[in-house]
Amino acid sequence: MKWQQRKSWETRRKLLNAALICLERDGFHSFRLDRVAGEAGVSKGALTHHFANKDDLLVHAIEKVLDEFVEALACGADEFHDGHLTLDGFLDLVWHYMSGQLYMVTLEIALKARHEPDFKNLLTPQVRRFHSRIDDIWERLFPHLPPERSRHLMNLSMNLLRGMGTQSVFREDSQYFNELLNSWKAILRQEVAS
Repeated sequence: MKWQQRKSWETRRKLLNAALICLERDGFHSFRLDRVAGEAGVSKGALTHHFANKDDLLVHAIEKVLDEFVEALACGADEFHDGHLTLDGFLDLVWHYMSGQLYMVTLEIALKARHEPDFKNLLTPQVRRFHSRIDDIWERLFPHLPPERSRHLMNLSMNLLRGMGTQSVFREDSQYFNELLNSWKAILRQEVAS
């Protein structure tokens, strides 16, 4: 890769990371391109060179965070099958992501999409691709189960963790969330074994 291409790629990466930080910190109502540029340590002109507008930047930032999550899940599924990760450990991995930046950023994006149909239309293909990719991972995770059953169990897990993520906005109580997660782990182990 040539020096200029590497510099351009690095600037783009900084901008995407900064966009995620600003979205998590400020929310979509206060999300501003000048703040993103400042967080990334680049000029607003550099930002607009890489991204046409705020929505373009947000779509690419969400794509980045979802891709990272999918890659982590795929690695976790491989480690599960290799015997290096238990089912409980896999759920801990999912909760790690669902209780952090990924969840808060996707919450903000869901609110923006709810109120802005054009943005929702931009994002919908990406969200469908994400769901298709994680459904494939769920099927790989439990190959002994019918595909529909494995998808059902893991989507239940995702929705439980998403609800816990929402509740964490108002309740800072790690013991409470650990108890909920441990209860679900026991239920899921039982369901997977049957």
